[in-house]
Amino acid sequence: MAGERVRLGVIGLGLIWQAQHRPNLAALSDRFRVVHVCDLSPALARSSASALLGDVRASTDWRAVCADPEVDAILLLTPGDHTPQVRGALEADKHVLVEKPLSFTVGAAKDLERVAVERNRVLQVSYMKMYDPIIERARGALATVGARRLVRVTVLHPADSWQTEHLALERAEDVDRGAARAAEREAWDRVTAVLGDAPTGLQRLYLSPLLTSVCHELSVLRALEIPLPSRFLAARAWPFDPSRPGDEPPTIEALADIGSGTVLSLVWAWLPDYPEYFEELAVYGTAGRVHLSMPAPYLGDARAALRVERLEPDGTRSDTTLRASRTTGFRRSLEAFADSIQAGATVRSTASGAAADLACLQQLVAAVAAGDGISIRTEGC
Repeated sequence: MAGERVRLGVIGLGLIWQAQHRPNLAALSDRFRVVHVCDLSPALARSSASALLGDVRASTDWRAVCADPEVDAILLLTPGDHTPQVRGALEADKHVLVEKPLSFTVGAAKDLERVAVERNRVLQVSYMKMYDPIIERARGALATVGARRLVRVTVLHPADSWQTEHLALERAEDVDRGAARAAEREAWDRVTAVLGDAPTGLQRLYLSPLLTSVCHELSVLRALEIPLPSRFLAARAWPFDPSRPGDEPPTIEALADIGSGTVLSLVWAWLPDYPEYFEELAVYGTAGRVHLSMPAPYLGDARAALRVERLEPDGTRSDTTLRASRTTGFRRSLEAFADSIQAGATVRSTASGAAADLACLQQLVAAVAAGDGISIRTEGC
């Protein structure tokens, strides 16, 4: 497809489409052309199609997009487990860029990777933080801080309403509630397949915030070539009752040994009433320190920042802060998707990487459960 625009089908026209992908695709009109949009809301599908340039088809069934011969690639932006849609798209010979989580199970993620290889299709998971322009500089900075001793990941997460109040979102008011409820039941069934008879509070913890937010932190660790833990030494969640799903996400704290004398400390804190999102990955080494601050996800031109502290050869201390360009990780991930389709570029955010994240998150749930005296089954144990 070198030199040709990628003809794109979009499934799921909610927040992430309206806030990020639609404006970025408009800026990348030399590389993509949206030809088919799909949403459970017929009105949203129609209005989205009419707002785009050219003859854009609208539908309410994702299978129609997979079956469309005019579609080369699919942008899959629905919530939940995407296993059936991704498999259907790959078997229809479409390239796929899919929102996280790719799937709820390690086995399904690995199987989708296999299908993509067999069909010679691009399968990219939408871990946009891996594509942030600051990541490469941060990876280089890590080589200058000596032996790592502590990796600390901190997320302070406000209520979603604070993060989206600046957006003029078009809401879906005509969704078939029966279809929506069926999708929710299917999600619970798949979580049960992973965690067995784990209490409902632990199943909810896996669904959110682990699969919806904490997975991003694992993707950043992988992008920086920092190992993911195979198990956790300790973990807890609060306020948290493992026997019932709470009304709000709990705060989570976890500790792990990631080898070479390095401890990983991860804190994801739910702080709904203060509007500012905060995300930092800090690495403390024997000869320096690196602080990587990631931007809030729904601000169009928010930039990451990298602070590097180290001892110079002449004995002076340097403290340098760099800021990324205004080309966000969302846009870079779309550019990378086009590069993989058109020029065969290697996919960075792979399904096998997503499988590693899922295995790690399942071990995190197991560690939280163990702290409450509960033993649960996961895919790995």
